Parts: sequence; C-alpha cells; structure tokens
Amino acid sequence: MDTAVLVVNSDDSQEKEGRYLKLLYSRRVDGVILTVAGYREKEFPKEEMSLLKKMNIVLIDREINGMTTPIVKVNNFTGAHSAVKYLLSMGHKKIMYLAGIKGTKTNQEREKGYLSALKEVRINWKKELVADFRMDTAYQKIMHYWLQLKNSDVLPTAIFAANDLMAIGALKAFTQLKIRVPKDVSIIGFDNIPFSDCTYPPLTTIVQPTYQMGQKAVETLLKLIDKKKIEKSVEFRTKLIERDSVCRCEV
Repeated sequence: MDTAVLVVNSDDSQEKEGRYLKLLYSRRVDGVILTVAGYREKEFPKEEMSLLKKMNIVLIDREINGMTTPIVKVNNFTGAHSAVKYLLSMGHKKIMYLAGIKGTKTNQEREKGYLSALKEVRINWKKELVADFRMDTAYQKIMHYWLQLKNSDVLPTAIFAANDLMAIGALKAFTQLKIRVPKDVSIIGFDNIPFSDCTYPPLTTIVQPTYQMGQKAVETLLKLIDKKKIEKSVEFRTKLIERDSVCRCEV
C-alpha cells in the first residue's frame, strides 16, 4: 500500500493546531497521529473536537478530555518517581520540580511522581517553578530565582525538570550565573531528546522510547483505518540514563 505522509508542527500553539486540524480534515486524510498542544487537554474547542471525532485519531503522550481515542504514552508517574528516587539516593534532600504546563496530564503525573518519592522518605522540603515545558522560560525562571535567593538557605541542591528542554534551559542559566553543574546543583531531565548528551555536562535523564512509541502509533492508526481490533491505550516503560549532570550531595 502506497502511503503519503504529511507532517505539521503546531509548536504547542493552540491557534496553529486548530488551523492544521482544519487543513488535515479538508485534505481528507485517512488518519492523524496527534500530540495535543499542551494548554488544550482540558478544554478543546467544540468545532475542532467535532473534526477530530470525524477522523481516525491516535494520540501520543497527551490525552483529550471527552475523547476515548487510542493513545500511546509512557508511565509518567513511575518515570518521575524513579528520577527523584535517584536524586535521593545521591543524598539530595532539597529537590526542586521544574514543572511543565499546569493542567496537562503529562505534567500532573510527573508532579505526582515527584511528590510521591519525597513523601516516601518523609521529606517536606519541596519547591516548584513552572516553565511550561519551554527552554527559554526555564532559563528566565532560573535566572530570576537564583539571583533572588542566592544567599539564602532555600536553594535546592538538585532539580528534577519535567522535560529535557527545561533542563537544558536551566543549564544555560547556571552557566551564565557561574553555578557549577553538578558540583553546586544537580539536574535530571525527562525524555532523552537527541541532543541531551551533547550538553555540558551531558544530561542525566529519563528515557522515553520515542522510536517504539512512534512505531506503535503508526501500527495502531493503520489498524484503525482498516477497522481492525486495536488496544485503546498502550503504555511504555521509562528508564534512567546516567550521565554527568548529577553527583552525590555532600551537604
């Protein structure tokens, strides 16, 4: 079977996503693999929801309230939990959560994993900065926060970032602030994006099996188009990859 693939990128923009969904519907595509723009999980416009319900859709990572369409994802809770447990095992007790877009299921599950790991060892110290899964926002938030509190005792010794982009934004800020990673502060990300091992230092992170997820999403969509039996939800496991952005806390 000859298959033509059309790729569009919303850049996490609601306006772009809506425009592209209308374009795809007008082109009478056989199916769509979709990662929803983050701010739209809870409230999806009725017009676009109506279009989605008319198309064969497979979601990746982010859910849409009110739709029971197939989804391919990872266990975000256990991935985040393992990241924080790793930091705890390295002696860190002041661990900050660099959060993604509030209200998204992805961020909620990763935040729950963070809080659960702290609760298990009875650590009450917690701090959150919201950076919306964006590198530039993380950079700005870290610059502001560290300059504001650099001489206080409330600075964390480690950061769990809800994705690698925010972790890299934090690395950039710390380079500018002359804060040494991991000696002064450790950082762990989530995703293992392609250039996460090219940062300085290379980023310790939680791996999402993105290739396998994409492959499964395509397989599911083709079955959906052919009206074959499918799994409504496929969940992959994450794993920790240790690089050089985390070290043992001696404080």
